[in-house]
Amino acid sequence: MSSIPFLDNAAAGKNNWWRYLLTIVLSLLLGSLVAGIFLAVILIIYSFFLAIRGVPDIYGIINTSVSNPLFLLIMVGVSYTLSFFLFYICLRFLHHKSLLSIITTASKVRWTLVLKGFGLWFLILFLFSLPDLIWNSSSYHVTFNPKSFLILLVICLLVFPLQASFEEIFFRGYLMQGVGLLSKRPWIPLLVTSLVFCLVHFFNGTDLNMDISIVISTFIIGIMLGIIALGENGIEAAMGVHIANNLYVSLVYNSSDSGLSGLPSLITAQVSNPFAGIPILAFAALITIIILFWNRQTDLLRIFR
Repeated sequence: MSSIPFLDNAAAGKNNWWRYLLTIVLSLLLGSLVAGIFLAVILIIYSFFLAIRGVPDIYGIINTSVSNPLFLLIMVGVSYTLSFFLFYICLRFLHHKSLLSIITTASKVRWTLVLKGFGLWFLILFLFSLPDLIWNSSSYHVTFNPKSFLILLVICLLVFPLQASFEEIFFRGYLMQGVGLLSKRPWIPLLVTSLVFCLVHFFNGTDLNMDISIVISTFIIGIMLGIIALGENGIEAAMGVHIANNLYVSLVYNSSDSGLSGLPSLITAQVSNPFAGIPILAFAALITIIILFWNRQTDLLRIFR
């Protein structure tokens, strides 16, 4: 038995290695493939209507539409919706596990922890952004446009709660519990899943330096989210933090080195050094863990035994 009851939830159901492999392939790869096919069908239909209307530059219009960050955000929502659905099917019929067991050790989802994680991380991101915004204001541009922002707000509120929740369920729930079956030391699934989490974000940047900075930043966030999940014996607070993070960097404070640059956010930062914010992010993650587990050191110590 592990010292973390949340990891012990993995003992239920069927846990053959091939079930994990098949679930990963079907939920992630097949989900992305189906989303790609869906995109191709949409583009074909769009091209057909453009041709009927006699539009001369069909390919130029399609290229502009596809490269629009709002369109890419919608495709993220489509892809993750399909992946979540396929994952749930695999979880129920391949593993014979309940979704709740992947989320928490409690008898129901603790929504107060979701809100707590969301509110705390959103506030910390805002407070940590203020000093540089004040002292280095020339690197920031107000890009708020009421009409575009309203569209962005609606899309983000539809996409990111689902996308971030699925990533937490998959990485901090399913994979962390799965790796926990191989080792009773909680820090090992914490480290392994954080590494996998950051590596799948490798191509989110626009060049190698941005890719590397995103990987490092995502590893820090993955470690923080994993510690929160293990310390809380459930991923609810981590889900709240993840949702808050994605909404903040999309709606409030977008930057040129983000995975979805060019969104009509409130403020856009022109980043000259993609590695400059990493120490600040690490400090913010540390502060978050300290606040969440204030006077609960034993919950953290058992992770690293």
